[in-house]
Amino acid sequence: MQLERIGVALRPRTSQEALDLGMTLLRAHARPVWSAWFAFTLPMFLLCQAVAWLLGMPWLGFLLPWWLRPVFDRIPLYVLSRAVFEQAPTWRATLRAQRQWSWKRTLAGLTYLRVDTNRALRLPMELLEGVAGKQRRARWRVLSRPLVGVASGLTWTCMAFEAVIAISLCLFAAWMLPNETLPDSMRDLNEAFTLPAFRHALVWIFSGVTYVAMSIVEPLYVAAGFALYLNRRTQLEAWDIDLAFRRLRERLLEAGVGVALLLCVACVPSLTHAADTQTHFKQAPVLVVADAFHQPVDDQDAQFARAAAEVYRDPRFGQERRVQRWIPRQQPTLKPAEPNAWLAGMIGNLGSALINLLLWGLLAVVVMALVIFAVRHVRRVSMPSLAPKEKPKILRGSAVHDEPLPDDLAAAVRKRWDASHRREALALLYRGSVQRAALALRMQAPIDATESDWLRHARSMDDPARRERLIAIVRTWQLAAYADRYPTDTHVDELLSGWPAQQVAP
Repeated sequence: MQLERIGVALRPRTSQEALDLGMTLLRAHARPVWSAWFAFTLPMFLLCQAVAWLLGMPWLGFLLPWWLRPVFDRIPLYVLSRAVFEQAPTWRATLRAQRQWSWKRTLAGLTYLRVDTNRALRLPMELLEGVAGKQRRARWRVLSRPLVGVASGLTWTCMAFEAVIAISLCLFAAWMLPNETLPDSMRDLNEAFTLPAFRHALVWIFSGVTYVAMSIVEPLYVAAGFALYLNRRTQLEAWDIDLAFRRLRERLLEAGVGVALLLCVACVPSLTHAADTQTHFKQAPVLVVADAFHQPVDDQDAQFARAAAEVYRDPRFGQERRVQRWIPRQQPTLKPAEPNAWLAGMIGNLGSALINLLLWGLLAVVVMALVIFAVRHVRRVSMPSLAPKEKPKILRGSAVHDEPLPDDLAAAVRKRWDASHRREALALLYRGSVQRAALALRMQAPIDATESDWLRHARSMDDPARRERLIAIVRTWQLAAYADRYPTDTHVDELLSGWPAQQVAP
C-alpha cells in the first residue's frame, strides 16, 4: 500500500476523532464529492420521479431514492478513497470508474443488507478490499467488533439529522406564507386533502425535500464511515509504525548506508518485496482504488497468498484475549522529618480550623437570613390588607369584555380622548366596533379573535363603506397598541362620524 502518499496523519484515534477526521476530509474535498454526487444522483432522482408519475404511484418518488442509497454511496466513497492519496478525481472520472467496481456487494446492499445499520463501515471494506467468501466474513468480524455500536449510532444520528433538515425546510416554507392565505380552520385543510391533486403535489414536494436532506447528510455519513475504516486498519495493521520504518529507511539510504540495507533486504524476502513495491509505487501513480487498499493475494505473490490463507484458517484469527495480572503496589518511601516540622503542622492545622469555623459561621448566617425571610413572608401574606386594592385596568384587544358598552359609543370615546386618555379611548372604540361588526355579520364574537381575524371578517362585509371604516379602526388600534403611534384629532373625528361608533339604522 502507498502509505507514503497518503494525505492524512496515520495514528490510532478514538472513534470520535475518526468521525471528526471524516468530516475534515469531506470539507477538504467538498467540491469533487458533491459535484460527482449531483451528477449521478440528480438524473437518477428525476428518473425515479418519472417512473412514479408514469405508474400513477407518487409514493414511489420517495421510496425509490431511499432504496437506491447503497448505489449513491459508491460516488462519495470513490472520491474520498482517491482523495486520501491526493488524487481527487473529477466527476466524469468518478462516473466512468463505477464500471470497475464489482456490483455484487451493491446488489446485496439493495436486498438483504438494505436495512443494515453498519453500511457506512461495511461499504469501504467490500468495495475497496474486494475480499470474497469466508475471508470477507472473517475480515468483517475483525473490523467491526469494536465499531458496531459506533457505526449504528452514526446511522441513527444521520437519520435524525435528515429528518430535522426535511422538517425544517417544510416549516420554513409554511412560515413564509402570509397569515391571510392560511385556512381559517382545520376543516378546510381536511377538505383539501380529499383532492387527489393536492395529495400528489404534497408527495412531490416532500420527495424533493427529502432528496435535498439526503444530499446534505449522505456524503457526511459515507465520509465518517470511511474514516472509521481507515482508523481501524491503522490499529490492526500498524500503518503508523510501518510508515515510520519506511521513513527511517529513506533517511538511512540518504545517509550512505545503502550497502548494509541491501544485505539485510537480500536476507529477508518480505522486505525485498516492500522495497520493490515502494519503488514501483514511486514510479507509477495509483490507477485504480483496489491497488491502494486490496492486498496482493494472486499468483504474482504466492508466498504472501499462502501466508494470508494460513492466517485466515487459524482459529485464533479475529479473537481477542484479555490477560489480567496482580502487581503489588509499591509502598511510598518515607521522607525524613524536617526540623521544625511540628511547628509547620500545627500552623497548618490551626489555619484549617479557622477556615472551617468561618465557613460554618457563614452557613449559619445564610440559614438565619432564610428563616427571617420566610417568617416575614408568611406574616405579610397572612395579614389582611387595610386599604382596598383597586383593580388594575387591563387593555385587551379582544372583542369580548366584561364591561358593557355605553349607549353612545362616539361620545364616550370623545370624552376619553379629550381627557388625554388616548389609549383607553381607542381601546373602547375598537371593542365597540368589533362587537357591532359581529352583530352586523350575524355571528358571535370569538373570545380569542385577534386583529388579523377581524380584518378577515371585515373583508367579508357586503357594504364597502362599513368594510373600509372597520378596517381603518382596526389598523388605527394596531398602530396605537403595538407601535405607540396615535392618530390626529381630525382622523379620530372621521372614525367617530358614522358607523360603527354611531348607531345607524340598517
